[in-house]
Order: sequence, then structure tokens, then C-alpha cells
Amino acid sequence: MSMIRKTRVLFATRFAEMAEYRAEVIIWMLSGTISLVMMLVWMAQAANAPGGQIGGYDGSQFATYFLSVWLVGQLLVVWVGWELDFMIRQGTLSPKLLRPLDPMWPEYAAHVAERFVRIGPMLVLLVIFTALSGASFTREWWAYPVTLGLCILGFTCRFLYEYTLGLLAFWTESSTSFSEVAWLLYAALGGLFAPLTFYPQWVQDIAIWTPFPYMLGLPAQVLAGKATLAQAGSGALILFGWVVFFWVARLLVWRLGLKKYGAVGA
Repeated sequence: MSMIRKTRVLFATRFAEMAEYRAEVIIWMLSGTISLVMMLVWMAQAANAPGGQIGGYDGSQFATYFLSVWLVGQLLVVWVGWELDFMIRQGTLSPKLLRPLDPMWPEYAAHVAERFVRIGPMLVLLVIFTALSGASFTREWWAYPVTLGLCILGFTCRFLYEYTLGLLAFWTESSTSFSEVAWLLYAALGGLFAPLTFYPQWVQDIAIWTPFPYMLGLPAQVLAGKATLAQAGSGALILFGWVVFFWVARLLVWRLGLKKYGAVGA
């Protein structure tokens, strides 16, 4: 019960903090429009293509896919790398080390709490975008809980690798450049610019060895009715494996980083 109470208090505290930034949250949501821009580009291309389709997607299907990418991307937003970079370089990490709690957990709670602040306006925007674009999501009931499960795994995976990259600030002047490179890989291989099947085969062969297609593209394909339950299950297992990998990597980098951090008198 003590652990449950502590978790509830931690989440409530972080939720109250995130609620103070609800206006900024909406602005952050509106700034993440790359998938919506790509939706308009591909819809225009499909309208001018023979038969009104490109690669098996017509205008409505492109709208559904890219709106699904936008929705999933909103649930996968992570900024912990920038937070860690600042805390390590400015020394504000030091008082957090005195607490009987891994500093990762308050950051994770803040990210989860922000999702609850975000979900209301996110769904309103989704309804508006759907009505304007003519998107049509799958009617398979299983697709929605499966998508939620994939998003939880994808968010946790992204949080852990961004956290690990943020810890590189123990050894560098700034770790944010690593996060920027990671975002490019996440966007390109995750399907933010186009469905992965549109890429050259050699790119697809590389992508399947990374977590990115299963974090962003796969749940979007499930919502768009382009992926089966078996494919979603396989993707979930792969994502879980990556979560375990990045959990171990985070622990290793954290322990090595603390030794260096303490050695300079922080």
C-alpha cells in the first residue's frame, strides 16, 4: 500500500504541475504538424495519380494513415533528454540524488501526467481533422486497445532511449544533439513522412531491426486498418524486447555517469 500511495501522490503532484502548462501543451500539439503537412502532400499526389491511388492508398486512406500517425505521435512525445541535459550541466541534478527515489520516476510520471492533460484537446482536434480530411478509421474493435498497448510500449521505449541519450551529458557539453539525431531516425524509419512500404527495400530491411517502425508506423497502420492482429502482436513483442534493452542500457549509463559526476564534486 505504501508504494501505491507514493505512486498516487507522485502522479497527482506531477499532474497538477503539468495542468499549469495546459495552454503550452495545446501550442506544442499544434506545432507537431509535420504528419498533417505530409497528409496534404500525399493526398494531392494521389488525386493526380492514375486511378487516384499510390501504392494502394487513395486520398482517404492517406488521410487516415497520417492522422493516425499524428495521434500516435502525440502520445509518444518525450522531452526528458533536454531536461537531463540541463540538470546535469547546471548541477540541479544534485539535490534530486538525495531523495530516496530514482530521478527517472518523477520524470516518467510527469510525461504520463502530461498525456492526461493533452488527451482532451487532442481528441477535439482529431475529430476536426477527421471531418475536414475525410479520414475513416478501422471498425475492428480490437484495433483500439491494441493501438493503446502499442503506444504504451512505444512511449516507454522512447522515454528510455531518450533518457539514456540525455545521460550522455555526463561526458559531453550537450547531449541534445544525440536526441536530434534520434528524432530524425524515429521520424524517417517510423513512417512520419510516408508509410514504410513506400521506402526502398534496403531501407525497410534496416528499419525492421530498429524499434521505430513498431513505435509509430505500426499502431498507425492498425488504426488505418492496414495491419493485422498478428502483425500487431509481433510488433508488441519486438517493442517489449527493446524496452528491456534500453532499461539495461539506462542503468549502465546512469551508474557510470554518476561516478564521473561525483568525481568532479557535484
